[in-house]
Amino acid sequence: MIVKALVTLMGLICVIIVSTISCALMQDIVDPVTKRRVKDNQARMYGMIGFVISAAIVFGLWHYLFK
Repeated sequence: MIVKALVTLMGLICVIIVSTISCALMQDIVDPVTKRRVKDNQARMYGMIGFVISAAIVFGLWHYLFK
């Protein structure tokens, strides 16, 4: 029971951290001088990879808890 709670807690913490970093990567870069927005395609790709990783962690937790 304690191991299941610790695994769930660590999994949720990992999902929150990875999702937050992925969301930050998905944002456009704003140039402070000209106030223009610049799209960074590589950062968006890394953000999408992060969202896939967090979905995999959630799926793994779901499988661990209910199967």
